[in-house]
Amino acid sequence: MAKSKSNLGVPANWPTRIIARFVLSIAWVFGQPICGVRIVLERKPDTLKGCRRIYAANHHSLFDTPIIFKTLPKRLQASTGTVGGLDFFRPRPSHSRFERFWRRLVILFIRGSLNVALIDRVRGEYSELDRLHALIEEGWSLLIFPEATRSRTGERSRFRLGAAELARCHGLPVVPVNIDGTQRVLPAGVSWPRRGTVNIRHGEPLFAEDGESSSEFTKRIEDAIAALRPESERS
Repeated sequence: MAKSKSNLGVPANWPTRIIARFVLSIAWVFGQPICGVRIVLERKPDTLKGCRRIYAANHHSLFDTPIIFKTLPKRLQASTGTVGGLDFFRPRPSHSRFERFWRRLVILFIRGSLNVALIDRVRGEYSELDRLHALIEEGWSLLIFPEATRSRTGERSRFRLGAAELARCHGLPVVPVNIDGTQRVLPAGVSWPRRGTVNIRHGEPLFAEDGESSSEFTKRIEDAIAALRPESERS
């Protein structure tokens, strides 16, 4: 396979993919009953067959990425890259030798199992867009969390413009996704899942309108995700 122009490690080499996806499949099958987590998918019919797209979702928990990814249609998982923060996973000199080893192992696992493209968020929201453009040009769909980090309060953080900008430039639809329940099952600071239900709702695809700015499109995406929240969670 030719080297990716994006240089984001997507896809991982085939031995890593085989091992990581096997481990993820085992965790997916046995993890839900062991942890007492019930996942309910409410998705509208897929009207985008054969079309690249950008999934844009709210973000509560480290569980968000694997749960949304695994509930995508199987035929789309192999061609969907998920975007994560390199600064969160990267080993640091201050970490113990074991933690540095563990973080490298986690990076291999998420790249191999979830096609995670790790980007550096420290330099700003536009610093890595050129590499994400390259992924899309190579045929990838993307799963992006426009908030860029997990919400600690359950309230939405400011939406970054990257998802809208990528969709506008490539003429791709944005599928709004709301995930609810992971903020209770595995919130930030909790190391073992709590029992609970996670609901996922997909909205209708959105396209950038003629003359619409990335900021305006981002606001529509944000509103569409908010409209998918359960009635009890709406402010």
